[in-house]
Amino acid sequence: MSSADERKTGELFGSLWSRLTDQQYRESVDLFRSRFLANGFDLDWFKDKECLDAGTGSGRYAVSMALHGATVVGCDISESGLVTARERAEGIPNLSFKFGSVLDLPFPEASFDFVCCAGVLHHTPSIARGLDELTRVLRPGGKLFLLLYGAGGLRWKLIAALRPICDELGIGAIDQAIAGAGLPANNRKHFLDDLFVPIQTLVRWSDLSVWLSQRGYIADRWTGGRFDHEASTAAQLEDMEKLSRIFHNVHGPLGALGRDIADAFCATARAALQDERLVIGEGNHRVLASRAPANTAAA
Repeated sequence: MSSADERKTGELFGSLWSRLTDQQYRESVDLFRSRFLANGFDLDWFKDKECLDAGTGSGRYAVSMALHGATVVGCDISESGLVTARERAEGIPNLSFKFGSVLDLPFPEASFDFVCCAGVLHHTPSIARGLDELTRVLRPGGKLFLLLYGAGGLRWKLIAALRPICDELGIGAIDQAIAGAGLPANNRKHFLDDLFVPIQTLVRWSDLSVWLSQRGYIADRWTGGRFDHEASTAAQLEDMEKLSRIFHNVHGPLGALGRDIADAFCATARAALQDERLVIGEGNHRVLASRAPANTAAA
């Protein structure tokens, strides 16, 4: 990642996490627990484990792992985000934070039993390099949790169509329009992330499964715990309609163009609600990948 893209990404996410209310933050922490339970994972497994949250953001997943008995390090490229994470995690003794990039992690080989990297690698210029780094710091026999954007679906096509318009309008205008649309702070993060983050890569499951296999993992793609806009085609449409509401609050010709584009995509989604593949695409890939033990790797 260029230094400019890395700086912009860190500044963007640092600003987005800081505005969540305490309740919204607690809900984001509990989302980790809810999703793991929804996919049959025994959270007692975390007791006495050494864990890394790579690209920790506000520290929400790091907090959740620590509350389940793990010793956790959260690592991120956003200095301001780490300030927020430390404030949110105050009083949790088995949790610390460190500055660093997921493409060049500041830890020795085989440092962790569990590595979490949720919503990070698709914002870097090299998912392959990121996977290599995550694998380097994970112990043989350890577990890797990934969240990556899946390919396909109307929502991502709408985001791709709106991003050049947003780039012209600037983040301030869209931020103001989100407020004008009456959307909550967690929606603010959600949309400003998608519309302004410098790098945004969509991944096909057929590719991701091969990449993980090449690095010695057995991958379990989780399908439970889809609580957000990928939960159903109706939820996906609702999320797209929020984008339409945002652009109905942007004045001028570019705002009108964005509104017309969003309205057209929403009309297509309404007409295709029974076609999950068209409306949602592959959804987000949530993967728990188990690395082979040392003796297996040697064999």
